[in-house]
Amino acid sequence: MSEPIIQPPVVTPERLLQDLREQRNWLLKESDWTQLPDVPETIRNAWGPYRQQLRDITDTYSSPHDVVWPTKPN
Repeated sequence: MSEPIIQPPVVTPERLLQDLREQRNWLLKESDWTQLPDVPETIRNAWGPYRQQLRDITDTYSSPHDVVWPTKPN
């Protein structure tokens, strides 16, 4: 008896975009604390541009393969 042939899943452009959004959303959630009202303004201001770059990532890149993730502030 022969082994069944298992086909790898097909990765569609829609799936790649969904994966990109999930990663972006995770990074945003991970940095939500930086925008709380009791966090010093210097920290909120340092993280604001990073978070905006994350939100804009699906508009900035035409292909999920070309994405360059922004660097987290120190």
